[in-house]
Amino acid sequence: MSNRLFILFPLLFVIGSSAEPDAKNIKSDFIDIAGVEFQIVEHASSNIHYIWLHGDEKTARLLLNDHIKTQPGKAFLIKNEEREVKVGGLLLDPNRMFSRNGAKRNLQKMNANLSSSELNQTLDLLDKERDRFFDTVKPPPGGLLIALHNSIRNYSIKDELANSDEISLKNSEHPQHHNFFICTNENDFKILSKSPYNVVLQKSQANDDGTLSRLAASKGIRYINIETRLGYLNVQRKMLQYVMENLWVQLEQPQN
Repeated sequence: MSNRLFILFPLLFVIGSSAEPDAKNIKSDFIDIAGVEFQIVEHASSNIHYIWLHGDEKTARLLLNDHIKTQPGKAFLIKNEEREVKVGGLLLDPNRMFSRNGAKRNLQKMNANLSSSELNQTLDLLDKERDRFFDTVKPPPGGLLIALHNSIRNYSIKDELANSDEISLKNSEHPQHHNFFICTNENDFKILSKSPYNVVLQKSQANDDGTLSRLAASKGIRYINIETRLGYLNVQRKMLQYVMENLWVQLEQPQN
């Protein structure tokens, strides 16, 4: 890994480098799950992976595209312009496809007059491909998976309080209540609780809603969702910077 790509201080990994992107070190590929395609952008080997799941959350995509140009890591970006995708001809929220139960409830919600055969065929297809997809998306052992999301409607941290194991609430008023972390690791929660941002810990499987965070928790994967209001680019950038500066991430090269 080139030392030009980042600056190391003791226990700190600082983003925001002014270095120009090194196109030679950026690789691009594709992966899909049940026909839902993602672009893979890798900038040097790292144990940090990123994912952008909703095509209408443009602020998150802008930040991730900018970040991965200069910082080591592997980013997965959905090839879709809308929030929902189509799987087997059926509408589905891509952040509800990570469990059979969660996908089932969402498919029933999104598709009127859905037959049992259509539903089960789509669920079986997702079941067949979910593990392969997640095995590619997940970081190496000890690594970190970071999801970037934007709230567009009324969604806020208040919607997550009842489903969380621990809560650190700094500001529950509009618009700050739209900006928060969801994490699956207790040590990460303790560190993020010291930040100026709201954060919840979700390590249990009490609410199987099909989200990537619940699957990551069930697999023991360190996962952080950085959620901000759509258009709050500077806030989301600062939240990502806080994660990178304050969470201890092993910088060893993953084994091939």
